[in-house]
Amino acid sequence: MSAILKINNPGGLSAGVWEITETYQELEHIATLNADEKKQLDSFKNESRRMQWLAVRALLNEFISPRPTIAYKENGKPYFLNNNTHISISHSGKLAAIALHTNINPGIDVEEAHPKINKIAHRFVNETEMAYLNQKTLTEQLCVIWAAKEVLYKTQLEGMLSFRQNLFVSRFALTNYCELKGTIIKDGITTVYKLACQRVNGYVLVYTV
Repeated sequence: MSAILKINNPGGLSAGVWEITETYQELEHIATLNADEKKQLDSFKNESRRMQWLAVRALLNEFISPRPTIAYKENGKPYFLNNNTHISISHSGKLAAIALHTNINPGIDVEEAHPKINKIAHRFVNETEMAYLNQKTLTEQLCVIWAAKEVLYKTQLEGMLSFRQNLFVSRFALTNYCELKGTIIKDGITTVYKLACQRVNGYVLVYTV
């Protein structure tokens, strides 16, 4: 009933992962919602989505007290109503993850490694990335690339980005922990990000470093 992973790096990023093992009632109690949050929670019809939403708030309680209220911009990007800290959120299956930074927009993404990602690889993998893929570990590599590009996308305040044409992931070593380079090329401007990737209970976690 607490974070299964906490990260604090020298660059100022704080991040964590919560594994949902609680009942709905237990998780709602841990999250400690205010009246407006309870109304928002009640608007979700899918129970899995409700559990993930609660897990994010429960996890945030372990990083900031009192917990600030999360709101969402029109493009879906989360932010705090009453705190200047920047936040990034992700959830997949039984895991929920957050990344926090006081100065810059962080990015975090957690994905369950599932073969179904092979069917959509053409939508987000470019020729440079395709050249280094290994058939023996294809599913997990694709999962890392997708998660890394989600992270890069989340660092941007606004604007449309093509996962194939604007976002690039350098060759990486597929280990329990690895560092990789992510690049955004848009309007003739190239921005490079250092990313980290970890395996967490059958999932892939990628975040800005």
